[in-house]
Amino acid sequence: MDQTARPLNISPEFLLYAEKYALFELFQRCVSSLLIDRPSDPITYLIELLKKDSDAPKIIILGSPASGRHTTAKLLQKKLNTILIEPDDLLRDVPTKLRDKLPANPTINNISSSLWAQLYEERLKEFDCIRRGWILVDFPMNRDQTLALQARGICPRHVVCLEAPDHVMIERAAGKRIDPKTKDIYHITWNIPSSRDVQERLIQLEENSEKIMVLRLKEYRRNIDGIKDCFKSVLRSINADQPLNDVHTQVYSYTSKKPRSVAPRTPRIVIIGPTGSGRKTVATQVSRKYDIPIVSIPTLIKQQIVNKTPAGVSMKQYVARQALVPDSLVMQLIRDRLNQRDCITKGWIMIGFPRTREQAESLARTPGLAPSRAFFLDIPLDIAVERLTQRLLDPITGDRYHTHENPARTHNIKERLVQHPADDKETVQKRYQAYTIYYDELQDFYAEQDAIHVAADQDAYTVFEAIEAGIVNPLNKDGC
Repeated sequence: MDQTARPLNISPEFLLYAEKYALFELFQRCVSSLLIDRPSDPITYLIELLKKDSDAPKIIILGSPASGRHTTAKLLQKKLNTILIEPDDLLRDVPTKLRDKLPANPTINNISSSLWAQLYEERLKEFDCIRRGWILVDFPMNRDQTLALQARGICPRHVVCLEAPDHVMIERAAGKRIDPKTKDIYHITWNIPSSRDVQERLIQLEENSEKIMVLRLKEYRRNIDGIKDCFKSVLRSINADQPLNDVHTQVYSYTSKKPRSVAPRTPRIVIIGPTGSGRKTVATQVSRKYDIPIVSIPTLIKQQIVNKTPAGVSMKQYVARQALVPDSLVMQLIRDRLNQRDCITKGWIMIGFPRTREQAESLARTPGLAPSRAFFLDIPLDIAVERLTQRLLDPITGDRYHTHENPARTHNIKERLVQHPADDKETVQKRYQAYTIYYDELQDFYAEQDAIHVAADQDAYTVFEAIEAGIVNPLNKDGC
């Protein structure tokens, strides 16, 4: 960083290092933990905090009576190898320092919200919960309990709410049975135990009768909106009126994702595709919405040639022969462009590069230039040929038109339209085939970086939405 110049230019390596090691999230975690716990020795506290596994699951399962929240939680517990905690579990093993605060016959309804929060706080501080994470079920039951948890710094990463119409829940509850020995829950229609002995000892709980279910659902509806409002940033509602395996799959898919980071990130995007795939079109749409500079390598090369720079003079002979410009010249051009202030602060969208695996490797190992997202726009040859051969150019304004998708607005414009020499069928096929030569090796290279493939033979807005989703959603690999 040059401290003599204003504005200060921050090296892109700084931001890349911060993103790679999640320094923004680490700082946020340390500060929030300090403010919540207010330790007397902050330094020692932070050292111990950093030793803990910050990626362990922290999940709350909400849902109406008979929504399947207990069954779903148990399946999730087995899948994630985490700790399942219910209110009854805490009442069976109350810490000594809190026993005197409990009423004579403690239940979930006669214990204050603040005391419940203390019970959960003590349990979640134990080593197994810190190491393996936790899943809470049947708590919180109202907004006060939710706020009490949050005041104690108990903040889940994922909250799932299983939802279904009341009449579905009443019908489902009527068939529920419980094994009084193991406390396992079964259903006489779709979850019948295989053991004859288990079948014979199943009982129906009074709380699952229609009359009591109506009251329980009424109580649930009165409180659930307040709970959901407290968790809205991490909440996912899932339809419980579907097969159990489908519910479990959706819950697991959501809870296994890392939450979207709020840390500042500069998008570094490469869009790869053959001629006619719409790379420039989608790049322009993303650039307009998110104010990200477009870095078109063919355009940069043309600018260098027109400006007669030393690099442009060297490149001109290769462009004239329609040959690939040497990687050394192109990489220097890319380094100069991506180190400019707009790309450092806003990120960039690159099109027209890389075209070979060697170019992709050069880009990836150059400090500050490694892309964070790679997209492949896949389109069949016949569709690409149809798109480009029906594209026309206005020689006066330079505007482009298409005979079907974007026809000329007036007869005068239509009369003067011509086809660009590069858009005739033979030339398009030649450019497409040149792309396919290196396609497999490029795909293999970026497959390790979770490259996203998008079908480019759809309408432009659908392609844009797919690209946008790939940019804003975290990757499964590291959540960047």
